[in-house]
Amino acid sequence: MTDDVTAENQRAYRGLEQLAALTEHVARHAPTDGDIRPYLVGWGLLAAMQRQAHAVILLHRKGFDHEAAPNRRAMIEHLAQIRWLSEDGPAAVDSMNRALQHSQQRLRDAADAAGMKYDPTIADVVKATEIPAHPANQYNNLSPLLARLSPVLLAVWRGETQLAHPTLTGAAFFYDDRAEGSTTLFYEPTRRDGVEEPSDRSPFIAFALLWSAMEGFNRLLKGEPWTQRLQRIAHDGGLDDQWTAHGGPAPS
Repeated sequence: MTDDVTAENQRAYRGLEQLAALTEHVARHAPTDGDIRPYLVGWGLLAAMQRQAHAVILLHRKGFDHEAAPNRRAMIEHLAQIRWLSEDGPAAVDSMNRALQHSQQRLRDAADAAGMKYDPTIADVVKATEIPAHPANQYNNLSPLLARLSPVLLAVWRGETQLAHPTLTGAAFFYDDRAEGSTTLFYEPTRRDGVEEPSDRSPFIAFALLWSAMEGFNRLLKGEPWTQRLQRIAHDGGLDDQWTAHGGPAPS
């Protein structure tokens, strides 16, 4: 890891602490009128995303940046849904509920096929709820949602997916068969191309993603109280002007 990456990560640690401090009294800024579901769902996603960031940091400190790909990927997914809520509000919540109906039905079908017993009360309520069709329903799929928010996020998410699931790409980090007549096996992930490992920047990546999510969640709060502090945190943490102007990676 280069000195530049180390310094960048140190700034990210401070930035993550500052972001966490913003949420200490978040309930004081809850919306007091209208449909508050986007705020409630947004907070649940943001709280979960903060824990994913903590997991990324813990894995980084133990030398497991490569293995943190599922956590970084989950952070991108949480970020996408929070920003969707900040832009589409109640329509996004309705679409999420429609997705919940489908996922609950798949779970129920699988449990029935396995002969498992369960209390159907909640599943029956979810199934019986009438949710009208809406164009926003397409964004329950991550690909169109990320493409709408930022093609950069979509590309990074697809890259993390290669390491978050069992794939040939992931397996190839643990052997080298390029030499004729011999193969080298590795116990730790090893890049063959000599390029600096992007996951070494895991703390900074976690900071940038969480900042973007909090910038979106801020729009769901009464009076957008975090705006100025978020800008200072971004500046001190090394996020560039394009990132802060767009609330994340700039569209191409």
